[in-house]
Amino acid sequence: MLRSEFALSSRSKYVIVIGIAIATAIAIGIAGSINPMFILLGVAVLFLSMVFLKWPDFVVIFVGFVIYTNAATVLIRFHGVPEILGYALPALLFIPFARSLVVLNQKIKTNVVLALMMVFLSIIIFSSVFSRDMNLAIPNVINFVAEGLGLYFLLINTIRTPELLRKVIWSLLIAGALIGGLTLLKQLTGNFDNNYGGFAQVTGVGFITDETIVGETRQLRHSGSIGEQNRYAQIMLMLVPLGLFQAWGERSKSLRLTAYILTGLIFIGGSLAFSRGAQVASLLLIIIMTILRYIKVHHLLIVLIGLILFLQAFPQINQRFSTLAGIFSSSGEGGLSNADSSIQGRATEMLAALYVFMDHPVIGVGLGMFRYEMEEYSKVVGLKNIAKTREAHSLYPGVAAETGILGFVTLMGIFLYTLYRLVVARNYWLKRNQTNLANLCTSFFLSIISYLITGLFLHMSFIRFIWLMIALAIVASEFREVDSTDDGFGHDTTERLASARFSLNDYEH
Repeated sequence: MLRSEFALSSRSKYVIVIGIAIATAIAIGIAGSINPMFILLGVAVLFLSMVFLKWPDFVVIFVGFVIYTNAATVLIRFHGVPEILGYALPALLFIPFARSLVVLNQKIKTNVVLALMMVFLSIIIFSSVFSRDMNLAIPNVINFVAEGLGLYFLLINTIRTPELLRKVIWSLLIAGALIGGLTLLKQLTGNFDNNYGGFAQVTGVGFITDETIVGETRQLRHSGSIGEQNRYAQIMLMLVPLGLFQAWGERSKSLRLTAYILTGLIFIGGSLAFSRGAQVASLLLIIIMTILRYIKVHHLLIVLIGLILFLQAFPQINQRFSTLAGIFSSSGEGGLSNADSSIQGRATEMLAALYVFMDHPVIGVGLGMFRYEMEEYSKVVGLKNIAKTREAHSLYPGVAAETGILGFVTLMGIFLYTLYRLVVARNYWLKRNQTNLANLCTSFFLSIISYLITGLFLHMSFIRFIWLMIALAIVASEFREVDSTDDGFGHDTTERLASARFSLNDYEH
């Protein structure tokens, strides 16, 4: 496996620190010339940086929490905070990163996934240059650098112990439960006019649940702090496996109960987005966990009873899921032509993406550029004319259309390699009866699988969430390599994992 660590000389370390300080001062000066408010924001960031220097691990926990609450975007969209905040958030990770280099004398980590991300970056730059409008494509490339490549690199170089990873997982669960709890509160109270500061949004007109002579009854779909229902369901579902394994592994009864409550709020909140793709993914996760024997066969009855009670409490979920039947109807019953408008639209978008890929098979039309091809290619599909910019609404044809076979293979390679590393690490820990760390790897495996399943129905956007999860998954998989190598001082590195104050029973199932 391509994986390396390299140390910097003392002079190089101080050059990096001085360089970061000078770059920060210049950035604040330039930003201040554009908007004086940026100077205040810069000073606030510097103040927080000094605070975070005292508690560097808190920075990683804080960044994870803010990302999963989508707080930066909410503040920008609903409270007038400058957009630079969105890019400043991952930059906070430079604080623990610089500390690890200068103070702790740790080496810079690189690995296969980082190399593949660099390859993917090269491909999307190349495809953007040859896209129909490079000015429209390049911002998407910059977004990948900031929320994908940069975030991944900083996370794998700042989370180096199971203890810190465990704390980050807890921060994500708390973040998801807060948003899910607000969603549940909004559904129960029917107070759909209050978006709770942007953290409990409702978008769209919903779907019909009942029709009478008086009129229609509609159920609005929750979109949490994301502002898009299906995406909200997707990112919440990724947390469910992490929460379940956290609950199963904690030794403290109070922490187990807390993890169950947090996971329940996450699952319910995500379910109230009424996303059919997430519903399908949830069922498949149950099947996978049963195959892996994390859910025993005799436990399926309990799961089934729980699902029935849940559907009794929220029957709209079953109504929404039943609309998928239109896809599977016979040709005599209409097939896709008999499906609802949303399904017809999705089918058109996916088929259009495939046509775009066939016309641009090597490097695609440029990252984020498929939407501008949508109107023309929807006419070729002939199922539903779409006279506006729309995404492919499926990860796989969408990536193929925008980055070609080169980008598609590279990105899928990242996902598959990450899953492979998790499986290898899981088997390693199981052979050593360390079921805690094995289950940690399993939880991330299921989390990424849930994303890939929902990706059948959603294009790749809000990328910070999946790259955050990929980074944490790789970190979890690499504890095996730390354990299997000498630490340079003649000590067994299993002791080093234990010295990180991480209990090997914290994840025991």
